[in-house]
Amino acid sequence: MSSPVEVVTAYFAGVTAADPHAVADLFAPDAVLQNAAGTLTGAEAIRRMYENGLTPGAMKPNPKQFVVDGENIAVEIDLIANGSAVTLGDFFTVRNGKIERLAIYSLSPVDGRLFDKVGVDPDPA
Repeated sequence: MSSPVEVVTAYFAGVTAADPHAVADLFAPDAVLQNAAGTLTGAEAIRRMYENGLTPGAMKPNPKQFVVDGENIAVEIDLIANGSAVTLGDFFTVRNGKIERLAIYSLSPVDGRLFDKVGVDPDPA
């Protein structure tokens, strides 16, 4: 079983590598991902979103120090996404080696939505 810190570290590695399958495999079957664009429920919806949104070189997350409280991890991230810079706050709940909940908040004021595809299932069943 992986520790919550190892799971979150693997999440950022998968995003950096633009590997949607590695990222999706980190989520529990009934996981929830929330952000300003919406809420996704279930690992399959989350997988489809990452398959649709992760492209090589598009996202370069630079996570700062993790704040760990047992199975909960909060981290501020400086992110370059498609050439734009944004600061995010990510809040993870990790149990039994899987992400059960991820909430993503933008800490940067932006005029438009930077992540049109994050939080949106491209093919809801």
